Amino acid sequence: ILRGISNPNIWFEKTGSTHFKEIEKTGANVVRIVWQSSGSPSDLDKAISNCIDLKMIPMIELHDATGDWSKLQKCINYWVREDVVDVILKHESYLLVNIANEVGDANVTGSTFRNDYINAITSMRNVGIRVPLIIDATDWGKNINILQSQGPAIIEADPEHNIMFSVHMWWPKMYGYTEQSIINEIQESVKMGLPFMVGEFSQMHGECNDNFINDNNSIAYKTVIRECQENEVGYIAWSWFGNCNPLWDMSTSGTFESLYDWGLEVAVTDENSIKNTSVRPYSIV
Repeated sequence: ILRGISNPNIWFEKTGSTHFKEIEKTGANVVRIVWQSSGSPSDLDKAISNCIDLKMIPMIELHDATGDWSKLQKCINYWVREDVVDVILKHESYLLVNIANEVGDANVTGSTFRNDYINAITSMRNVGIRVPLIIDATDWGKNINILQSQGPAIIEADPEHNIMFSVHMWWPKMYGYTEQSIINEIQESVKMGLPFMVGEFSQMHGECNDNFINDNNSIAYKTVIRECQENEVGYIAWSWFGNCNPLWDMSTSGTFESLYDWGLEVAVTDENSIKNTSVRPYSIV
């Protein structure tokens, strides 16, 4: 069961050599490696290797198409490049590939989501990529309903039947979500047998210059990790550090010692924290 943290490799230290060592101290079993198609395969190879060396599962994702459905193909074009495929095949024993971060706004239809992702999966499988592929929800990752409605057909269309889905729970009250929404939607997804994770969440949602947390913009992150633990669902927090708004940072400087507030709770101190619930797989240990 995935328990981990997103790390902004592409914008800071691409190979993660320093920050992965700090994340490892939390006991995380996965790092979601933030990447873009501008990143070199050699740097990606080093980042994946550094993660595996620390006994954590590397889950790489492309950030090029956030909120923009028209850019999904740009991500696919990167994954099927021969030099990128070589990196994926080199590490396929341990690797997860999150095809693209939060592609599409709230206007993407179910049929478009299903058909375009089936085409994407087909392209990737045709070049020999067999690893588990993770697909984010639309509406900047928030729309769990489209995963529930279209997920089974997408899995069925994959010759490997090796697909997982990811909802990003940027779910504050100002968008119409409640704490009960978290409970209900996780339980509904589990009941239908959907292989999914909470691929992003934080303590609040808003803009880069929002320097306060209130009832409207706060996210019930303790409920997220509790429900994930009770229902055997993976979770990955956003993010280690480096955000335009420090309220989304788990640590102030990218070190384990600088974990604070919600980040310290999610990583270490809460009963459902990474430290208290993460198990590293036998295959990687």
